[in-house]
Amino acid sequence: MALKANPPRFPLFSASASERTRRLASDRTRRPAGSRSRILRALGAASLAATMLGVGAGSALAFGSSVPCATRAESAVFGQWGDAFQYFTAPNGGFEAGTTDWLLTGGANVNAGNEPFKVGGATHTKSLRIPNGATAESRTICVSRGEDTIRLFVSNARVAGSILHVEAIVRSSTGQTAQTAFDVNGDAAPAGWSPTMRLGIPNLLGGSGTQELTLRFSTRGTAATWLVDDVYVDPFKSY
Repeated sequence: MALKANPPRFPLFSASASERTRRLASDRTRRPAGSRSRILRALGAASLAATMLGVGAGSALAFGSSVPCATRAESAVFGQWGDAFQYFTAPNGGFEAGTTDWLLTGGANVNAGNEPFKVGGATHTKSLRIPNGATAESRTICVSRGEDTIRLFVSNARVAGSILHVEAIVRSSTGQTAQTAFDVNGDAAPAGWSPTMRLGIPNLLGGSGTQELTLRFSTRGTAATWLVDDVYVDPFKSY
């Protein structure tokens, strides 16, 4: 009989005080009923450093041609963690198509072994492996107003001092760039797979109402190998 994985008690990381204040304020009008207490409990469960860099400080590498804004398949994939928002998957965000739509360096690779909750599909069998010194960059996608959050699954071996560095880089229609960086600390949560918190991305929408988003994962601190799977974007606005 197959064993069903139990959701971890807390998401893998939380935000800094300034990022919490900004995100909680922006989410207040669209948070599902009863979710505030769950979010507040989760915010204190782990450690994450978030920094908004100034316009022009980052650089979206735009791996591959940008995926245009369009109607996307959405689902409440994080519902069992108290998150009723609808999400769409990033291009090959479950890594079931191997390295398609991802630029991998330094030994990063797609390997056997899926996050155990199977939110992307019961038949999924793969995830992204990021060893020490490796990087992974997503294909760039167009996002619009309300598509301002990412969420994913990560797994760590609880190596003290190890960090998974997550960057959300945006580029406006006029070429301006900005980014938000998140440090997932290896000793801040139970070992194994867990969903992250909702991670905000910068806003350079301007008059066009759209911007390009690129995600980048890398390691820092003590040498360790991280696993990433099921990368999603929250599309509060549908087309």
